[in-house]
Amino acid sequence: MVEFRKQYSADCYWAFSFAFSIVYAAVLSGLQVDAFVDRDNYLVYAEYSSDILERYVGEGALSVIFNEPVWLFINIFLSFFFFPDVVLRVIIFFSSFFTCIYILRFKVEYFFVLLVFLLLPQILKNNIIHLRQGLAITFFLMGWFSSRSGLRWTFMGLSSLIHASFLFLVLLFFLNQLFTIFRYSTGLRVLLISLLSVTIGGAGMWLARVLGARQGEGAQYFSVSGLGFIFWLAVAVLFFSQGRQFLRANAFAFSILLFYLITYFFLPVTARIFESGMILVLLAGLSLDSYRKVCFFSAVFFYFCVQWYQRAGLPGFGWGVENYL
Repeated sequence: MVEFRKQYSADCYWAFSFAFSIVYAAVLSGLQVDAFVDRDNYLVYAEYSSDILERYVGEGALSVIFNEPVWLFINIFLSFFFFPDVVLRVIIFFSSFFTCIYILRFKVEYFFVLLVFLLLPQILKNNIIHLRQGLAITFFLMGWFSSRSGLRWTFMGLSSLIHASFLFLVLLFFLNQLFTIFRYSTGLRVLLISLLSVTIGGAGMWLARVLGARQGEGAQYFSVSGLGFIFWLAVAVLFFSQGRQFLRANAFAFSILLFYLITYFFLPVTARIFESGMILVLLAGLSLDSYRKVCFFSAVFFYFCVQWYQRAGLPGFGWGVENYL
């Protein structure tokens, strides 16, 4: 009888999370297409991705690889069936639905906390203004939650060909896999990730320009938030204070966090890279125990309130006029 009730509750929650995710995706995909910043650029992708891809092909193989070819292919494919505005709606619905359902089904007992995660501006914006990044996050989550190694690497690899920030995350994931195979200590892992972060922080934009990635030319348009740095530094302290067992179990999430904090002062696009992996860092925080969990939940709720307070009264909650961080 007890097992039946548990299974019934699990089935009910699965149905609820599925329905909630459809509503969540329908609302986001139903927003006015041209009411937000950067939507014009995405409409250009939806209509002219074949021309853009052809230009990259003319510049060489590296230019194709490092300028998100899978994103272009997806737009080309969808453009055969839909008008440009509908292409955007399809991408938004797909990304927001799967992101929502993956998060809500992570730990059902934390539904309201997971809901806060979903509604954080830095998460929500990926399905409002940073559509390419939102789609890449969805592919990455498909790989992360896959039980099959082949599918995991396939989806993670595809995410890096949709949004270039995932090249850094895939590299961090690969290194953590190596560290596990060779049984490196927690201290050595932290040291090596720190050294890698310093190296990338110093040479990242130069390397982007050499490889022909468009981010190497537009770095000046990205900025980072001091509030964000302070908040995530506090989260890193909570993670570190939890001990070696926690750090080993959540090595990849902690690597993402450490990479962000170290490259904050060196790499102009570090905030965008971190936002690509932020969901995994937030989910890792659910494994904290004792007072650390209370501190983490309180900090996230405070961060949530401050971010939305800053946006209150702005057109499109800040996304209607500019990319308000």
